[in-house]
Amino acid sequence: MRHAKIAEQPGWTSLLGLMIVAASGLLISAVRAADIKQLTEKLPRAYIGEFLWDGDNTVQNIVITFDKVKALNEQNAEALGCGSYEVGRRVTKIGVQMFIRLSDLEVEIFERSPDGNGTFETGGSHRGKLSEDFQQIDAQWTTTTTGQHGQLHLRAAASAACEPAAEL
Repeated sequence: MRHAKIAEQPGWTSLLGLMIVAASGLLISAVRAADIKQLTEKLPRAYIGEFLWDGDNTVQNIVITFDKVKALNEQNAEALGCGSYEVGRRVTKIGVQMFIRLSDLEVEIFERSPDGNGTFETGGSHRGKLSEDFQQIDAQWTTTTTGQHGQLHLRAAASAACEPAAEL
């Protein structure tokens, strides 16, 4: 019955409790690291879809490709690439930067350096959600200066280019 007396010692239970807390902390860190790794490895590298300004029925076809996806820390990742918007026969190419928060799959997408279109709005960002299977992004654009909104709906594609198919 010596073991029962050891377990009854206050110092022993405190030490045991501390060891359990420390071990679970390490386990949680390992699980989070695996999750962010899974996100960076499994995030599709191409999305296609549509964008519409609120109150406008002009569909803008959009293609986004990511050539670089990396973990920033255990909870956040960044994807960098390019995109193109096509309205009618007018195409605007852009740079794309997307941040993803692992805990709730919230995304924020920034667009930069529009090619050849002086009226293309880049002062703002898309904020929304990445689906749990990483196959869809639904987000709302908000223009910083005016507060104007638009809706972005993307779905993963097997492959895509930042240019319309006619130019390939």
